[in-house]
Amino acid sequence: MGETNKGNKAEENYEKKDEREIIVSLWQLENARRRRMQPFFLELGLTPGQGQPRILRALLKYGPMSQRQLSDCCGLDVTTMSRVLDRMEEAGLLTRQANPQRRRSFRIVLTDLGADKARQVTEAFHELEARLWKGFSPEEKEQMEKGLERMIENLTDDAE
Repeated sequence: MGETNKGNKAEENYEKKDEREIIVSLWQLENARRRRMQPFFLELGLTPGQGQPRILRALLKYGPMSQRQLSDCCGLDVTTMSRVLDRMEEAGLLTRQANPQRRRSFRIVLTDLGADKARQVTEAFHELEARLWKGFSPEEKEQMEKGLERMIENLTDDAE
């Protein structure tokens, strides 16, 4: 009986080690992604750690939206978003326009310069994604996407 317990403990420790290694790999992947993209974003005059590339990409993809909608879309809190938008507006990348549906709110709109940079950012993200998925079969890609989606759901599930 003692041998069985030792065997089970070893299996549990091995499984926990594997889970930690996956989390470390995800962290390393994110760091590698940032290191690869940061020089390009800096060359464009963007500050990547503040979410500026995500903001540009979202506005190009979805069009003008409120600050709240943009915050939700980019995963940034409203206070941080406000400061980042101020900097981006000063740089001529976007403007705040009165929202015709709501007098006290504004819509965030790309300028021509912002749209140009947003297209460059989007192309860079497409190139990065192609490189990330290089060598993956469609089945492997689908399995990984489903696994990551489940992990995200596990962290965002309010039921527990």
